[in-house]
Amino acid sequence: MRWLYYNRNDPAEARGHDKVIRQIDNWWKEFLKNTDRLDALFRQAENWDLADWMHRELQSIHPELMWEYGPAVKVHGHRLVITPEIQSELRPLTETIIDRAPDIPGWEFYSYRLREDVQAALQTVDARCDLDVTGVKVAVASGDNNRIDLSYRWKRLPEDDDQAFNAAFVATETLLGEKYLDRWVGTINLVDDITPVEQGQRFLELDRLEPTFRALVESMRAQLPAEPYSAVADDGQWAVLKLEPEEARDYPERYDLMTCITCNPDLIAATFSPAPFFSERYSRSEETFCYVKIDGAGDLSDMGFHDREDMEEAARIALEAQDTGALIGGGTGLRYSYLELALTDVDRGVMAIQRAMREGNVPRRSWILFHDADLNAEWIGIYDDSPAPPMEKVER
Repeated sequence: MRWLYYNRNDPAEARGHDKVIRQIDNWWKEFLKNTDRLDALFRQAENWDLADWMHRELQSIHPELMWEYGPAVKVHGHRLVITPEIQSELRPLTETIIDRAPDIPGWEFYSYRLREDVQAALQTVDARCDLDVTGVKVAVASGDNNRIDLSYRWKRLPEDDDQAFNAAFVATETLLGEKYLDRWVGTINLVDDITPVEQGQRFLELDRLEPTFRALVESMRAQLPAEPYSAVADDGQWAVLKLEPEEARDYPERYDLMTCITCNPDLIAATFSPAPFFSERYSRSEETFCYVKIDGAGDLSDMGFHDREDMEEAARIALEAQDTGALIGGGTGLRYSYLELALTDVDRGVMAIQRAMREGNVPRRSWILFHDADLNAEWIGIYDDSPAPPMEKVER
């Protein structure tokens, strides 16, 4: 279910959204009533079933919401983390929950698990994975799709590969924080002392992971264009990508794409990667990468555009006029046409694109969709009455 860009003019969708907002507010009212009980529980002055209470009160909003309590970091007191973990499409909902939290003395609220020091990380790994990672070292290296790969080295690898990987994963999340893990970590490898060391590879003590990782993120971002794509897209080396889609009755996302022209092939390739995509890995101008999807099936005799190039030109002019972003590519699929965008102002950019596409009388089945993993469930119709786009793969 889309959350940020729901149609306020659709009574059913608006009612559904309002219902969840009421559930969120009811959760915080219930939380506020129980802060003394929570404090007593954490002081071991009272004993009650916290997991059952959280299931009834918080997870009634959505069953995939996870939670974690711990000590506050900015005040004397407690913190509560509410996170969707790997269910990235729930991030917008989670952010709304945190944004609507009341101001409670002695409490902090977060939507990502925070990073911890090495001692806390060792304890967390031991508790969650039943494995001691004392003495394990880690190497940090640039990876594919502007991500950062990690290699953990044991003197002798544990016999259980799954247990060892889980320990490395938990160590990564605890030492870096969940946000770095989600957005920047690539592959996590396991090696031992007899594994040959790659050229230039240097294994670090665990307390050096976070500052080294952060420095590499900053270095990678420093290599991105200093200006937004609206200023540099025309200077890029435009390239044509070719794909071989399978025929089906309909296509979610860009599953039918055959050819794509783009000013940044690496960026477009990353949007097709199984790894989660995040715009911040490809822009330091706070751009959001998204695309227009236009249905080419059926009668197009009333459409004002002769071809995709006409659509691209209309989109380019609309974004330039409002200074809200740039056209960075386009594509043709078995059924749909696509326009790739980099928006510096999503709300104003969306309105400019909607207006340009409506003036060209594109079909009702036309939408703006997003590449970011956190926005995977979001979509915006070109028209108020645009139906929902195909979201699941359809068999032939």
